Amino acid sequence: MAGTMTVASKEMRDQFGSRRFLILFGLILVLGGLSAYQGVDFIRNNTGSSFVYIFSGARMSFSFIQIMVFFGPILGLALGFDAVNKERANGTLSIVLGQPIYRDSVINGKFLAGAAALTTLVFSTIAIMCGITIPMLGFAPTLEEALKIVALTLLTTVYLLIWLSLGILYSTVFKKTSTSILFSIATWMTFSIVIMILGVALSSALVPLPAGDFIGTPVTPDGQGGQGGQRFSVSPEYMETMQERQALQTAIQRLSPTQLYQETASAILGVGSFGFGRQEFARTTTLAEALANNWASITALSVIVVVAFAASYMMFLRTEIRPGE
Repeated sequence: MAGTMTVASKEMRDQFGSRRFLILFGLILVLGGLSAYQGVDFIRNNTGSSFVYIFSGARMSFSFIQIMVFFGPILGLALGFDAVNKERANGTLSIVLGQPIYRDSVINGKFLAGAAALTTLVFSTIAIMCGITIPMLGFAPTLEEALKIVALTLLTTVYLLIWLSLGILYSTVFKKTSTSILFSIATWMTFSIVIMILGVALSSALVPLPAGDFIGTPVTPDGQGGQGGQRFSVSPEYMETMQERQALQTAIQRLSPTQLYQETASAILGVGSFGFGRQEFARTTTLAEALANNWASITALSVIVVVAFAASYMMFLRTEIRPGE
């Protein structure tokens, strides 16, 4: 344990002092501030809105969830993609292992350092967002809303740990940092973009809409402006097909941790998720209801973290480290 903490403290100093982390931290703070400002504007214009809407922004607009959906993977992967192979390339890994430190202490310490950096980033960003919006709104969150904020913070941290674990895994498997960063980018694009598009394409191909069931019929002018409109009648078969298509699309997209995080975070905040960061405010639910309805997604996200880190752990213990690596 002492060896793990020694490695972790050294890695944390490197992480917090690295230009990469500071730039990403600053970017997230700026984007989080913009999201909070939009949320404040929405709350002011909609009486009775919840304080947690500072994290969901205005309807169909920029939000904290979107920031994490698209930039969260970059954060996690950036802190992990060269955790091991960079030391091998510099020839310092064999020197570290030559000290009275066990191998598992090295990989555990690197993971703990990355986890500490990401946890600090998430907690600080959310705390700053709350700190700047409370004076602007003139009221603080209720106990229920505060618990939702805590739940969102923990969920976001777990989500970022997934990408940190994958980054460390690639850093362990591949000797070159260029290869690990390419795999990291490919993984990010696959789970954040490709699967979302694939879900839409496959659901449309496998569940085609019945022809002639979405019918528009003209109506007479309503007297306001003197222009006619279009009234649409939808058959039950059409609605049933649309529901089947949406269910298939959601099932495919749930193969991505990005979709699982977005759905769960949206449920906690009380907004509906429609993929690609699109949101719409839904019925307000309690935190207990949100957690009960999304426990499977939360479990899946946690399992992914454990499996990804366990794979990198086993790979590192079995990897041959030669002198000079």
